[in-house]
Amino acid sequence: MEKAGQRYSRQREEILKIVRATKTHPTADWVYEQSRHKIPSISLGTVYRNLNLLADEGIIRRLVFEDGKVRFDGNVDEHHHFVSTKTGKIYDIDKKYSQELIDKLYQDTGFKATVCKIEFFGEVDSEEA
Repeated sequence: MEKAGQRYSRQREEILKIVRATKTHPTADWVYEQSRHKIPSISLGTVYRNLNLLADEGIIRRLVFEDGKVRFDGNVDEHHHFVSTKTGKIYDIDKKYSQELIDKLYQDTGFKATVCKIEFFGEVDSEEA
């Protein structure tokens, strides 16, 4: 993790472990609360700085949805998201839908997309209010 001139940091390593260990797409506040279990002296500012550094380096992803909250994703593989409008829960969606859209876009317009990011919003049948 000593990328882009950044030296090793125990705090950064712990923050990365926390983000990669969850599928909930956490906020910085949530990561802060979790990191305090291992590093009680860590500050919220340190968590924000390290999350943003990790995102800027492409080690994690920074996500901003309609609610304006910044969330983080430890899964940097290409995938999409479905956000429950009822609960706010975020689900990972397989990338297989991307290629179909990219192909259709090219067929219809001649545009050659190389990246496709999709965010779905709606209700999940299995969720309760």
